[in-house]
Amino acid sequence: MPDVVDTPSLAVDKDGTVTSYLVDVFDKEYYNIDGLAAMVSEEAAAYNAQKQSGETEPVFVEKVEELEDGSGKVVVVLKYDSTDTFSDYNNGVLFYGTIAQAQEEGYALEAADAEDGQYVLITDQKVKLYCPRKAVRAGGGAVLEEDGSVDASAAENMAYVFMK
Repeated sequence: MPDVVDTPSLAVDKDGTVTSYLVDVFDKEYYNIDGLAAMVSEEAAAYNAQKQSGETEPVFVEKVEELEDGSGKVVVVLKYDSTDTFSDYNNGVLFYGTIAQAQEEGYALEAADAEDGQYVLITDQKVKLYCPRKAVRAGGGAVLEEDGSVDASAAENMAYVFMK
């Protein structure tokens, strides 16, 4: 992960927790960073009130702040307790697990994809992906970057990242 995230990104850890970086231009005079922070916190609290079953909050607002690079961009950093929570909260798809687990969940992966011990990250999110393991191949229009991240912004439908 870079020190400053300035594009929409997702980072998935080996334990399945997710950090989401929502980045957008915040350039209207009537925009208010405190109002945005309050709205994001309220949405997360409402979700947690419905879904929380243990001590851990399913969605946690880490920060809402303006980037210091003068770009006018704001970043909202949210942490999710699992890829399932991320998918539910965002009405999207984010799966991380073994090839066999993905096939059990109904994802259509070719037998050739099922190398021993290989993991896959599958998403419909058009973001930069930071994977929990070394990415060896990307599919669905996603592009493996030199820094090990995967650019899924141009993915056709689902982006697939195969990892060792």
